[in-house]
Amino acid sequence: MKKLIIPVLAIALILAACGKEAVKPQTVSITLDSNPTTGFSWQVSQSEELFSVETEYIEDKHEEGMVGVGGKETITLTPVKAGKTEVTLTYARPWEGGEQADQIVYVFNIDKNLQVETVDSYSMGVNETLSTPEPEIK
Repeated sequence: MKKLIIPVLAIALILAACGKEAVKPQTVSITLDSNPTTGFSWQVSQSEELFSVETEYIEDKHEEGMVGVGGKETITLTPVKAGKTEVTLTYARPWEGGEQADQIVYVFNIDKNLQVETVDSYSMGVNETLSTPEPEIK
């Protein structure tokens, strides 16, 4: 009888696992105006290291030969573990003692399935017209 229980339990566990669909982690994308020709770029810091971070800069369309053209910087955050974190985006010259212009702060909750919820967001800095873009969660 004992020999029969173990295989039956193993089959039950396998069937239970097969019935559960794996949940893909959500990603968060934030696109901001940027102009690295000025020495400024968006720096990302986290109160708790819950996201992996990737950035991509795309220069605006412009006439050939133009210099100093700005563009858009997209920051993509992919959760690696659950928790709550504050993500601060700072537009600054990254070298030591570099000038800092603006900051945008987002607070995110990440659940055990790595699904993301925006809890709060705000901006501060020298640019009084700086808006806090809504993060795209998918």
